[in-house]
Amino acid sequence: MTKILGLGHSHIVAIAKGCYELQHQGFKLGGARLVSRFVYLYDPELTPTLEEESAFSRLNPRLRGIIEEERPDGIVLSVGGNEHIALSVTQPKERFDFILGAEPDLDLEPGAVVLPEAAIRETLREKMTPTLLTIAAIRKETSAPIVCIEPPPPLPNSRVIQCPQEFFRRSFDPRRLSGDVFRYKMWRTQSALYREICMREDMLFAAVPAEFMAPSGVLAEIVWGADASHANALFGRRMIEAAARLIEPRLGDGRQ
Repeated sequence: MTKILGLGHSHIVAIAKGCYELQHQGFKLGGARLVSRFVYLYDPELTPTLEEESAFSRLNPRLRGIIEEERPDGIVLSVGGNEHIALSVTQPKERFDFILGAEPDLDLEPGAVVLPEAAIRETLREKMTPTLLTIAAIRKETSAPIVCIEPPPPLPNSRVIQCPQEFFRRSFDPRRLSGDVFRYKMWRTQSALYREICMREDMLFAAVPAEFMAPSGVLAEIVWGADASHANALFGRRMIEAAARLIEPRLGDGRQ
């Protein structure tokens, strides 16, 4: 058998469901039957995830023990992933936007103040500090190949309006919602930070398939989850398949 250990926050639920579906159908990785265990990092026994919030911090001892006990052939991460939503779902009174260097022709919000892309990126990096430190700390605990799963792109504003309680404690003004394109750009900026740490920490990165994205950059309806920020088991299944393709060439390289 080939053992996968999944670690993450809320997006790991869809990943786990998709993986269990594959296992039920006899999915094989490296020629052997796939088995898995998924660990939710908000489990009270595993919080706080880091002993301290610094670049030198180690994981919660219980989480370190799980990694040591499981001795997985590969690890799949879905750590954080919603930071871009927290910073982009609504706009302040003076709206802002930025030009995404990778796609400079994308529309800007009408009347918005245009900020440097670097300012947006570094604001997101600060918001993601616990996420990035956790990913780096996991890398220190194992030599197994690790795949970081790209979080799903934002769901459209129409879905946010359907599920406002997910984002707002009280009534909100729909006119303050950011445009879908702006939210897509924020997601792309966050994904670039995941790619950056993967390169630095010798991890693999599984990107969201193009067919799971609508033309405006939001998540395609076929993989919407039950709320306004998560995907479903079909998304999880495809992401596990992508992770498996990345892990398979490393199964025999002595990294376990």
